[in-house]
Amino acid sequence: MNDSSMVVHSVEKALTILETLSRVEEMGVSELSRELGLGKATVYRILTTLRLHGYVEQTASEKYKLNFKLFEIGNRVVNKIGIRKTAHPYLEQMAAVTKETVNLAVLDNYTVMYIDRIESREPLRIGLDVGTRFPAFCTALGLAMLAFMSPAAVDRLLDQTLQAGQFTKHTPNTVTDLSVIKQQLTIIREQGYSIDDEYYLPGIRGLAAPIFDHSGKVRAAISVAGPAIRITDEVIASFFPLIKESARNISMLLGHSG
Repeated sequence: MNDSSMVVHSVEKALTILETLSRVEEMGVSELSRELGLGKATVYRILTTLRLHGYVEQTASEKYKLNFKLFEIGNRVVNKIGIRKTAHPYLEQMAAVTKETVNLAVLDNYTVMYIDRIESREPLRIGLDVGTRFPAFCTALGLAMLAFMSPAAVDRLLDQTLQAGQFTKHTPNTVTDLSVIKQQLTIIREQGYSIDDEYYLPGIRGLAAPIFDHSGKVRAAISVAGPAIRITDEVIASFFPLIKESARNISMLLGHSG
């Protein structure tokens, strides 16, 4: 049986509304109707249902926005996986030693999603939120995970990135040549860590290391990142033993014996 024949269209419309609201601060019924090509009555009924179940709320301007229920559900999923709880003490240790922002992320399709982070206390810092996503191919976190995936899985992810219109130069340093990316991945596998040299965000550099589970599968990555003016080559060289050791310890707690 074709999966498309099993789709419940009302649920599909509700999910589309939630995804649309996740990209904006707030939207009204008419705006959503025009954006999604749905009738106003349909949009209103779906929003009313979502509001009654606590997924959206109505603002003073009578528009709609997401509340924290989806975030709470996502947090429960992450905590159930156990990676964040296991990794957090090591993030705290890394933050204390490096004085820079440290991150924990997982792969979600072609993006890396931040599931935990400790922000630097320096006046000049990155300022991202848990839940932020970036294309995997141009971040230290993503490259650290891609390097330990099969070539076929890497090709699928890069194709997804291309189809999503994200396989582009985000900064002058972004690498979009497939052969160069694969050379990078080979080097990362050999050295055990990756570097982001302003590949996605101008002025931001960092390094990351992969985390493995009991089956040897790469499950997440941790990173240290900050302004390029502070994250020099010398600083990266001084940080990488700590980040590799932290990633190894987290992996061992997840059952990895490699």
